[in-house]
Amino acid sequence: MFLEPTTPRLTRQSRIDQWFLLLLRATAVGLLALAFTRPYWNVPAEKDADQIGMQRMVLIDTSASMRREGIWKSAIERTQQIIRQFGETDAISVYQFDSTLRPLVGIESALETAASQRQTQAISSLQGLSPTWKHTDLGLALLTAADLLQTDRDTSSESRTTSSEIVVVTDFQNGSDLERLAQYAWPQSCRVRIERVESTTKGNAWASTMDAETSPANANDSSQSRVQNMPNNTSRTNEIDKVRVRVSNSSAAAGDKFRLSWLNDQFLPIEDSQTDCKVPAGSTLTVRMPAPPKGSSGLILEGDSSEFDNRFFTTRSEPISSTLLCVETARTDSDATLGYFLKQLPLSDPRRTIRFQSRNPGSSDPWPTPENAPLIVAAHQLTDSDLDGLMTYVEKGGHLLWAMDSGRGNANGDGNSAGEVTSGFDYSKVFQRVTGISDARITEAKVRQYGMLQSVDFKHPLFVDLADSKFNDFSKIRFWKHRRLESDQLEKWSVLAKFDDGSPALISKDQGAGHIWVLMAGWQPEESQLALSTKFVPLFMGLVRIATPIDVNSTDYRVGMKLSLAKEHRLLRHDGTEVAVDTNEGGLDRIVEFVEPGIYRRVNASGIETLLSVNLIESESNTSVGGIERLEKLGVLLTEQKPAKKDEATRRQLRAVELESQQGWWRWVLVGVVGMIGLESLFCIRKAN
Repeated sequence: MFLEPTTPRLTRQSRIDQWFLLLLRATAVGLLALAFTRPYWNVPAEKDADQIGMQRMVLIDTSASMRREGIWKSAIERTQQIIRQFGETDAISVYQFDSTLRPLVGIESALETAASQRQTQAISSLQGLSPTWKHTDLGLALLTAADLLQTDRDTSSESRTTSSEIVVVTDFQNGSDLERLAQYAWPQSCRVRIERVESTTKGNAWASTMDAETSPANANDSSQSRVQNMPNNTSRTNEIDKVRVRVSNSSAAAGDKFRLSWLNDQFLPIEDSQTDCKVPAGSTLTVRMPAPPKGSSGLILEGDSSEFDNRFFTTRSEPISSTLLCVETARTDSDATLGYFLKQLPLSDPRRTIRFQSRNPGSSDPWPTPENAPLIVAAHQLTDSDLDGLMTYVEKGGHLLWAMDSGRGNANGDGNSAGEVTSGFDYSKVFQRVTGISDARITEAKVRQYGMLQSVDFKHPLFVDLADSKFNDFSKIRFWKHRRLESDQLEKWSVLAKFDDGSPALISKDQGAGHIWVLMAGWQPEESQLALSTKFVPLFMGLVRIATPIDVNSTDYRVGMKLSLAKEHRLLRHDGTEVAVDTNEGGLDRIVEFVEPGIYRRVNASGIETLLSVNLIESESNTSVGGIERLEKLGVLLTEQKPAKKDEATRRQLRAVELESQQGWWRWVLVGVVGMIGLESLFCIRKAN
C-alpha cells in the first residue's frame, strides 16, 4: 500500500547498476550479524590475566586462646592447606586478628603480585607468626575485612573481580566478641567461611580474685554463685581476713577438682597456701582463701588441662589510712548529730582505710593535715579559732563540708529545745568568714510542710554516679528545715543543687589548694530525710572519692589496655627490662600498651616504684565452642563450599566468559548498523529526487 505500481522491465539478464547501494546494504546486514555473535578478542590488557580470579582473604586467629595445646600447629597447617586449594588466578591476602586486624599480605600487595607467586607469598607470610595475649574480637575483624574488600571493589578497575570470600581460621570460642556486627549491614558480594580448629585438650578453667573481705558481716552476701569456705587447717591466718576467689569451669571440661595457691615474687606457688575446691563443668564457685602473704604476686590454678590462663596476677599493697573528722558539739542524744550517721557509712575498702573521729568546737588540739584527714565535716557552731584552723587546712589542700544545721547547741555545748536556733548565733557572720561572700544573708527558711531538692547538677563529679534515670529522682528526700541564702556574689561559686523555693541548697568552690562545700541544711532526721535515703551513701562516697582520688592511679589492668606515662616515669617488666613507650608527634603524650600479662613496675623520678598487675580479659578464658548460628543471626553471609582446583579447559572457558563480559565491542557494531541504514536511506532519497 505504500509502494507505487511500476511496470517491470524485461531484460535478458539482470545487471547491478547501484553498486554503492548494494555495498551499504550488505555492510549493514553483515554488521548486524556480527553484533549478535557478541565477539571478543583474546588479547587481555596488561595484568588482566592476573586479576580475573576471586578475591580471597584469610584471617588467622592469633588471640590468647590459640595458645592451648596443639591448637596453633593445627591452625597453621589448616591455613596452608586452604591457601593451596585456591585457584592460581585468585588474589590471596592474609591477615591476623585478635583485638585488632593486622595485615600479613595486604590486598594491594596480593593484586600486584604475579598469579604464579601468590600462593607462595601467602604461605611464606605465616612463618614466625605466633599467638598473642590479647582477646578475640571476631566482630571487629570481620567488619574491617568486609570494609577493606568493599573499598577495593569500589575503587578497582572493571577488570578486577567483583566477588570475594573471607576464610577465618579460628577456635571460634564463646568468648569471641561479635557485638560490633549487630549494627553492620553485611555486603551481598562477600561470603564468610569458618574453618574451626580444636585443641588436643578438652575444656578450660580459670580463676580471678574478688574484693577482699575485712569483716565477717560480708560473709552473707547476695552473690548467686555458690561459696566454699577455706578448710580449717589454716590457723596461721585470721579468719576474718579472707579474699574471695571466683573459679569457673567450662561446660566441656573433663575434670572438676582444682587447687588454688598464692604465688611468690618469682611466680611460683607458695607452700602451705593451697586451697582445694571442686567445680563441676559449666559452673562457677566462689572460694574464700586466706589473704595473700606480703610480697605475693598473684594466684595460680592447678589441675586444669589448659594452662594459658591459670595465673591471675595481683598487687597487694597496704591500704591508705586516713581520718574523717567531724567538728560539732557533743550531745547525749547522739542520733541527732551529724557524726552519728557518718560513723555508719562503709567508707573503707581494700585500698583505703578511713576511721571516724569527732572534735568539739573550741578544742585546743592541733588540726590535722590534709594528708592525714583529707575531708572534714563541720557544723555551724564554730569559734573564731576553729575558723582560722579550718581556713588554713583548706588553703593547704584540705576538703571541707560545712553543714549548716539548725544549731541545737552552741560552742560551749549548751543545748536548746528541739527545733530552736541557737540563741544569739549569727549565721551570716560565720558564713561570710568561711565563704568570703560579704553580702551573704542567712535566714531560717519558711517551710510549710517540707522542702525538696531541684536543679541538681548531674554533670558534677559529686552527682555523676546518680545521673542515670534509675537513680536521679531526689523528690523523695524531704527537708523539714533548711537555711535560706541570699547573695549577689555567688558568681565564683558553683550551685550544685537548689531547694524548691529557689535558694541554693549546696554550693562549692576551690579555695587555695583545697575545696569547700556548703550545705544549707543538716541530714539528721529532725532536719531532713537525707541521712535515711538511698542517696546519702553514694553522695558521701563521692565526697570521699573527690577528697582522696586514689582511683585515678589504678594498679589493675588488662592486656590491650594503654597507660599514659609521665615524662619522667619509666615502666619496667618483672625481669627489669624497660617497656618501650610510644610518643605522639608533639612528644606530649607517652603511651604504653600492655601486650602480655604479668607484674610491672612504674618508677617515678624519685625512684619510688608502684606495682601494676596485668591480666587476660576474662572472656578469653571462655573457650567453649560457639555455634555458627551466632554469625547467621547477625546477618553474616556464610558458605561452607570449599574451592577446588579447576582444570585447564574450565579455566579457559571461564576466562573467555570473563573477557567477553568485559569487552563491549558488539555495542559499537550495532551503532555501525544504525549508521549504515541511515546512510542507505539518505542515498535512496537522493537518487529518487
